[in-house]
Amino acid sequence: MDMPLTTDLPPLTQAPDDVPLRDSVGRRLQRLRKHQGISQRELARRADVTNSTLSMIEQGKVSPSVASLEKILRAFPISLQEFFSASFQPTPAVFRADDFIHTRKGLVDYRIMPLPYAGKEGLYLAHQRYPPGANVQSEWMVRNGFVGGLICEGELELRLDDEFNCLKQGDGFYFSMHRDHAFVNHSSHDCIVVCVSLSEPQSD
Repeated sequence: MDMPLTTDLPPLTQAPDDVPLRDSVGRRLQRLRKHQGISQRELARRADVTNSTLSMIEQGKVSPSVASLEKILRAFPISLQEFFSASFQPTPAVFRADDFIHTRKGLVDYRIMPLPYAGKEGLYLAHQRYPPGANVQSEWMVRNGFVGGLICEGELELRLDDEFNCLKQGDGFYFSMHRDHAFVNHSSHDCIVVCVSLSEPQSD
């Protein structure tokens, strides 16, 4: 039998007005749901709970069991530890230019979007600048999985195994990172790429 949430979970930092824990859980859950743009009815459907139950949890009228809360959070998805973290904040909807992480590998400049769950999910989204002469061979933030991208400006040569492709503005690519590959800028102008990669799901 599930123990009540208020006695089975670590204490949550109280709000300034010292709201009860069940209210804090409900408010956090509602804030997360609205930030994700999910209706109460849709979240209830995904989590396989009744809409009335979810409504009462968000209003702080009932305290869900640990199992019930985990079930609801899996619909986002987010873990209990992340949900109850004192620094918990929903993923922002907008990232400003100054928010991006700037790094360089060889001649290539990377501006990486700081997605909160990127490390756990293996997700990588970045703006990349390949100057003339840049040559990147099979080196990505994620070693296993898939990568895709869009050429926003300039042109870039993509070598996949023994195939050579000249990609120009408006062209895109998508392939498994298990394949031997390289990107080379043979032109005299910068090439701008928006790239996304996702790791392969881990088997249990």
